[in-house]
Amino acid sequence: MTLKNLRQSLRQALIRQFLRLMNTEEMRHAVVRTLPDYSDIRRRISTYPDPYRESQPVRHNPLQHPPIFITGRFRSGSTLLWNIFRNLEEYTAYYEPFNERRWFNMTQRGDHIDASHRGVSEYWSEYAGLGELDEYYREDWIRHHLYMDEHAFDYAMNVYVNRLVSSADSRAVLQFNRTDFRLGWLRANYPQAHIVHIFRHPRDQWCSVLRDIQRYPSSAISAQGFTDHFYLRMWSLDLSHQFPFLSDYQDRHQYYLFYFLWKLSYCFGCHYADISVAMEDLTNNPEHTVYSILKAIDGAGNGLPENIDLSFVKQSESRWLGYAPARWFQAIEDECDAVIGEFLQGEPKL
Repeated sequence: MTLKNLRQSLRQALIRQFLRLMNTEEMRHAVVRTLPDYSDIRRRISTYPDPYRESQPVRHNPLQHPPIFITGRFRSGSTLLWNIFRNLEEYTAYYEPFNERRWFNMTQRGDHIDASHRGVSEYWSEYAGLGELDEYYREDWIRHHLYMDEHAFDYAMNVYVNRLVSSADSRAVLQFNRTDFRLGWLRANYPQAHIVHIFRHPRDQWCSVLRDIQRYPSSAISAQGFTDHFYLRMWSLDLSHQFPFLSDYQDRHQYYLFYFLWKLSYCFGCHYADISVAMEDLTNNPEHTVYSILKAIDGAGNGLPENIDLSFVKQSESRWLGYAPARWFQAIEDECDAVIGEFLQGEPKL
């Protein structure tokens, strides 16, 4: 095959691939969202009753008891906070509703338990009898459209969350690890809800994400050898549409990507949440921290509930100095902060 024929064949293959991509529902939706008037649609039209229908659709509104949403990155202490609420009679606490293990599906979820989750024997009892959720759950929620602002639209996600809230025997608590950049959507759709944001020191969180800190040392100069236990590459690829600088760091030491997402997630959490708490405060002084959370979401002034169990809360240990000296972390964090600052170009500093 000549070079000319090879180029022509490659060109035709790329055109076919482009047309196939453009024909997907996801791409059509993405293109529509980029149209200049997309954000104005809700202001231009209103929903009017259909005069030919005997009954009209009922808008879902399960907020008789406003839910509590916990948001935090992977290995931030969000499971610990979920377990504290789970052990309080006044709440029904759902673990990671968007998790691909589909806790409502007995044949899908398996029986694996993370040994680092103290005091947890299973994650799914609150989902018993909710097999209907399978109709609305979308596994793509874990990898696509990780950024959703106040104007984003996802009917299935909305119904899914509504069903969880309305099915709870008591006040619903939903613990998320995948709403960092969807808090605008959550706040717009559930304005009465309370959001609790939990974060952890990024250096210790990085070591926890690695699990074995020896397998991917600080001396690494690329992504080679990095075991991606918690979807770091997946997140950075999807979010590079909103934060294009993430693309420039795909093949650098992965702490760059980790810190970018940590810092952005932290800022989103502080902006949208009713209260932000550090994992270190939760583990080192659980009584005071839990009281602060309950006060922020309920205005509780009578101290901690009598039935609260904090026996599984253990003081956290710091490991990051065993990974790299402070100057190594500081250099990366300074560069990332500078990139974010340049990206914002005059916006209020993070």
